[in-house]
This record gives sequence, C-alpha cells and structure tokens, in this order.
Amino acid sequence: MPLKILIADDNTTERLILSKVLNNYGHSVIQASDGKEAIKLFQQDKPDMVFLDVLMPEFDGYEVAEEIKKSPDQSWFPIIFLTSLTEAHDLAKCIDVGGDDFVSKPINKIIIKAKVDAFERILNLYATVEDQRERIQYHHEHLVQEQEAAKRIFNNIAHRGCLESSNINYHLSPMSIFNGDLMLASKLPMGGMRLLLADFTGHGLPAAIGAMPTSEIFYGMTTKGFSIPDMMTEMNMRLYNVLPRGIFCCVIVIDIDSLDERMTIWNAGAPDCYLINQKTETLERINSCHLPLGIQSPSKFKVDCKSFEFGRDHKIIAVTDGIIEAEQADGSMFGENRMVACIEENIAEQDICASLMSSVETFTGNIEQTDDLSLLEVSFPSVREDELPTDHLGISEATGVSDSILKLKLRRKSLGTFDPIPLFLQTLTSCKELVPHRARLFTVLSELYNNALDHGVLGLDSKLKQDSSGFAKYYQQRMDRLNNISEGYVDLSVDHRPTSDGGQLVFELTDTGAGFDIDKVISEGSKTYSGRGLPLLFKLCDSIEYLEDGSQVKAIYSWRHNDIPE
Repeated sequence: MPLKILIADDNTTERLILSKVLNNYGHSVIQASDGKEAIKLFQQDKPDMVFLDVLMPEFDGYEVAEEIKKSPDQSWFPIIFLTSLTEAHDLAKCIDVGGDDFVSKPINKIIIKAKVDAFERILNLYATVEDQRERIQYHHEHLVQEQEAAKRIFNNIAHRGCLESSNINYHLSPMSIFNGDLMLASKLPMGGMRLLLADFTGHGLPAAIGAMPTSEIFYGMTTKGFSIPDMMTEMNMRLYNVLPRGIFCCVIVIDIDSLDERMTIWNAGAPDCYLINQKTETLERINSCHLPLGIQSPSKFKVDCKSFEFGRDHKIIAVTDGIIEAEQADGSMFGENRMVACIEENIAEQDICASLMSSVETFTGNIEQTDDLSLLEVSFPSVREDELPTDHLGISEATGVSDSILKLKLRRKSLGTFDPIPLFLQTLTSCKELVPHRARLFTVLSELYNNALDHGVLGLDSKLKQDSSGFAKYYQQRMDRLNNISEGYVDLSVDHRPTSDGGQLVFELTDTGAGFDIDKVISEGSKTYSGRGLPLLFKLCDSIEYLEDGSQVKAIYSWRHNDIPE
C-alpha cells in the first residue's frame, strides 16, 4: 500500500535523493525545507510517515517532532530522524521527543526500504486494531443501549411493589446493568405482606433470565391469594423449564400475617435469615431447608414452610451471598460471623440495614464489588385489621362474570391438595367493578372456607392458637388430619346477582362436620389469636346465617357501582 511521506531537510540534495528513493518504491512524498514549513505541511496533508532532519533552521527536528505529536485528530504515525550525529545522548534525544527510529547520513537505500517496510507493517496493524476497536465500541454502545431498553422493560415487569413501605429497609446494589438479585414485595389480600429475595446464578443478563417469570408469578399468585407452597411450586416448574442447566435461583419468601402476628418463611439455598426480637435483644437463625429453584423436577419438588411469632418487637433480616462474600484487597471475606456480630451490636436500631451496609463498605474499602449486594430488613407492618389492601396488580380490567353461579364440591382427596379461594377470587374479579373489593372478598371466602374445612370437616379447635407452641400444635394437627382424612366434603357456591345500583354476592358453604353453637362462639368473643374470623365476617357482610347446627352457612355481600371500600 503506497504511503504519504513527509521529508523535512534543509539540505536540498539529501532531501531530493531520499524523495527519489521513496518514489521508486511507490510512495508519494511531500518536501519541506525547514522546520516551520514541515509543521505547516504536516497539519495540511496529514502524512502517514515523517522523516525529520535533526538540524534545521526556524525549528530543529526535535521541536518539530514535539509539535506534530500534539496533533489531536491524527492517528498514530512513525517519525524517523535523519542525522549525522553519533553521540549516544543525541540519538537518545531523538526517541525522547517522540521519534520512533533514526537513520544515519548519508542514507542507504536498502536501510531506508527496510525501515519503511517495517513501519508500513506496523501502520497496517495499527489501522486494523483501530478498525476493530471502533467496531467493538460501536457494538458495545449498541449492546448497552439494548440492555438499558431491556432494563426499562424489565423494571416495569419486575417492579418492587410495596418495597418502599415504612416497615421495610433494604439495600440493592447490582454490579452490572442487569441484576442477578431480585427483591419483590406485595400486600396480601387479607392484610400483611409477602416478600421475596432471590439470587440467580451469575451476574448481568444471563442471571436476569429468570427474573421476569419469577416476578410475574410472584405478583400474579400473591394478589390472587395463593399460598407460598402453591406459588413456589409454580415458580420452580417455570424456572426448571426456562433456565439453562447450571443456572438456578436461591430464594427466600416471607409471608407476614398482621392479624395473627405470625410469619411464614421458606428458605431455598439462600444464606441463613435472622429473626430478631428487639425487646429481648435475641437472634434466631433460620437456615435453608431446600435446594434452590430450577434444580429439582416438578415431580420431586416439595415446600415445607416454617412459622414463627412475628409482632411489633420483631424484625427479619435476609441477605444474598454477595454480602457475606464481600472481599477486602487481600481476598478475605466479610463473612457470616462478622455479619452476625454487626447485627447483634445494632440489634435495637431502627435501621439495622444501614449499619450493616456501612460495616460492609468499611470492610471492603474502595475495592470494586464482585457480586450483587442485597439486604432486606422487615419489621411488623403498621396495618390495622380494617385496613385491607386494594392494589390492582394482576387483575384484568375486562368485564367478567356479573350474573352467574359458581359451584365447587371438594371431597376428601381434593381437600388436602387444592385451594379453591384463588380460583373463585380470580373468576369474581374478572368483573372490573369487583376489583376494589378483592381484599374483602378474599377475606370472606377464606374465613368461610377455612371454617368449613378446619372446624367442620377436620374438627380442629381454634382455641389451641393461644401462643407460638399452640400455633405449631394446631397446624401439625391440621396436616395430620388432612393426610388421614377418609371421608367428608365441602360444598361451596357463590351466586353473583346484579342489582339496580351494583350487585350482591351470596356465599353458601356446606360441610360434613358436626357443626357448632354460633351463639356461644359469638358470646365468647375473640381471645388472643382465636375467634377473630367470625366478628370480621359479620363486619364485612350484610348478613350471615348459620343452618344445620353450624354445618351450613349463607353470607351476603353487597356492592355498588364506583364504590371503593375503605
């Protein structure tokens, strides 16, 4: 490839000889007779290579080299000094001022050709590298734009729900545009809230593959009232089918029941959680009890949740492994022991999350993080029993069933494996006018069905639920009796009748239990955690009627157009 070469030499003869040699090799030559002209022609013609005589009038070769090397818009070019100097320090100065080589006078055409050919190869290599760099830069910028656009879409789907609630402190620090950690929160239809902290294998886009289906399932099933086992079973099945092998999801999911002051938690492959009692200043460790999501096939997947007392003196803290594995410059990790010590030191604080993150940052210093850092701290939610959530996440606005009867009869095998509440709630709230009533309808359906199943078919006594040990005993009896049920059923129907100003829902349930004395239950009233359901039902419904000694119930709930329940 012919080059454009600038020759600057005040000796006309030597300049013409070098010019002739270079022309014979196919290169074009620009000639300057002094340093000033050399600078002007360089800026004007932007040559590929420069030959500079060291000793010239106006500006010598050293000054010319320093000046033309300042050109901001010129790509790399070699400077070869022409010199009759022989002192080592003079030759070294040629390199110091920006020269790349030198040729002794008088010139030797064989040496000139060898040096020009060598630098031509370097120029070609440099041009190739520059072209590749520009292509890489273009594709990188294009990729970043695509990822940022995808991130905006991702954030709209995997939004954080009620994560900004006053009872939640959190830290979420991704190490790339896409976050391998996922933190979600949503109000439960019956009050309280559900939270999820997930950590997908790896970082960036590959780690975020499962985040969208996880978020979709979380919000869709939470707002419809599905239990943690139902939701996690669906989530595992989706991730098992979607995620490439080698990518899985460690997850912690927490339900906080603000009415019964209980917490239900399931930890699958994540670091230990810590249940804090700020009144007694004690910690209880809750470790992982299951493999991460996406590893086990749906046929082998099981969910066994743990239940704890969780009131106004309690907090729960959950982290991803990025916190524990945060490193110092020498490679030592923050570690679980240091994290627990920090929690214990700040156990009475309102914002333990901030203290813990400050400790992590002090430990790591200015070292760039090597993992996503996520920490979740949750206190008891400030929700009264009459404050039921009315968010519309996941609810269709299309008009649905508004003049119909829904019926379902669950016999012994179905009673232990199927929850009819989400099915009924989803069908009813397909009628857009009932969307604002979703939380109340969930409460009515849940109380009526659970009374029919627990106290009717299974014959459980809610008076057991006086303390944490009573709760554990109650749910153990419930599980045992469901597993060993030999007969019985619950018959459930909902009649949705239009009225002139809205509609009326008539709930009718019949069970095979022995029944109960409704007047006695009402007269005894609520005692600690038991007996709350019936007063709440009477408050929400227009009327409730118990027949057949309590084994049959009829409840009526009315609604009006544009009516938003408080």
